[in-house]
Amino acid sequence: MTKELLKLLVIFFFTIGCKSLVEVSNSNEIPTNSFSLNNISSPEIPSENIGLDNLNNEFEREAELLLKNKKDDLKQYYKKYLDSLRLKLLDSGSIKIKGYEDFLVDILSNQIKNDTVYLANLYTETNSKGTPLSFQYDALKNDIFFFEIECLKINGLSELIYGGVDVEFIEGAETRYQHYNLTKNDKLKGSFKVIGDNPVVFNIIKKGFSRASLKVNIKKVLGSNLIVEHKKDSVEETKMVIREVSDTIYHLIDEKQYTLAPQLDLTKDHEIEIPFILDELDNLIGWGFWIGLNKSDFENYKKLNEILTEEPLMLFAKTELTRTSSKFSLPQTSDINVNVNFSNYSKDSLSLNSSKNFQFFMSDSLANINKGKLKIKNKSKIYDYLITLKAVAVNIQKSKIQEEQISYKLNEYINISLLK
Repeated sequence: MTKELLKLLVIFFFTIGCKSLVEVSNSNEIPTNSFSLNNISSPEIPSENIGLDNLNNEFEREAELLLKNKKDDLKQYYKKYLDSLRLKLLDSGSIKIKGYEDFLVDILSNQIKNDTVYLANLYTETNSKGTPLSFQYDALKNDIFFFEIECLKINGLSELIYGGVDVEFIEGAETRYQHYNLTKNDKLKGSFKVIGDNPVVFNIIKKGFSRASLKVNIKKVLGSNLIVEHKKDSVEETKMVIREVSDTIYHLIDEKQYTLAPQLDLTKDHEIEIPFILDELDNLIGWGFWIGLNKSDFENYKKLNEILTEEPLMLFAKTELTRTSSKFSLPQTSDINVNVNFSNYSKDSLSLNSSKNFQFFMSDSLANINKGKLKIKNKSKIYDYLITLKAVAVNIQKSKIQEEQISYKLNEYINISLLK
């Protein structure tokens, strides 16, 4: 009984549960096609190409706008400039423009109204027997001639036998217009442009024994009212410039005296060694020394210094370095009791006028700073010697200076004046 009761309860609860599931399913029913992968839309991604194209187009429009504005500004500038030039030309009769503005000449020429000159307005009778009736007119290049010719009267028989009237315009040696057999009531009208600065001759020719009557009207329009002259001149310009200069400086780098004792004096030195090391000057170009072996040499050097008002060793260095024609030499000396020896460690060049007790060397900034060693020895057993040493060094010192610089600039310009 109990088992059957349990079975009935299980069946009851199972039935209720299934019904609930069915209700839930019906109340939240979703179409199966809603889960199709084809219906799932991906996130919208903005097209980079479309954005870049729009941006490029915008830049192009801005660039075109800028160019157009500049062009308009330039056009407006030249319009105002041309107006001022034209007014000044009409007012003063002449103007000056820059050489590169030669394109303005044609524009001004078109803006300045060309004058019309009336050359002939007459009634005339021709010559007979083919003798030309001639009129000559001055003309310049680009002048334009206009003419109207009408035959008013001519003998009919003469016209029948010899023909009508011949007319021609000749510029220089070239025929510019020609017409034959002009008869009564015929009218001619025409023009031509003068090709050079030549006179223009108008000829009327009538053959036969009779004459003809013509009405002639001739005028010319000046090719240009402007006289144009291209000029060149030099304009002096002064400006301040900074320039690097090199000065040659002479230095007395050592000036000492030494007393060398005799050989028998064991308490004092009778020999000295002096190294030449030049490490304090940049751009070294020369160095040297002078040695006096006794007091007399020193006194002679002092007297020479007083006469020259300049250190003799420096003057010797200048003459050797610059190789001037005026030769200068220092006091020479020698003594059998004093031995002088200089050991040159450098590869510097010894000057031509060097001697035993004075020498000068040409150097450069790349040479060894250890130039050598000077040894002086007193060989006398009983006499001491006063040794005088002077040393010189020469270098280049660079500096900057500000100065006026004059230059000449070639200017091209154009003189434009009105033809009077």
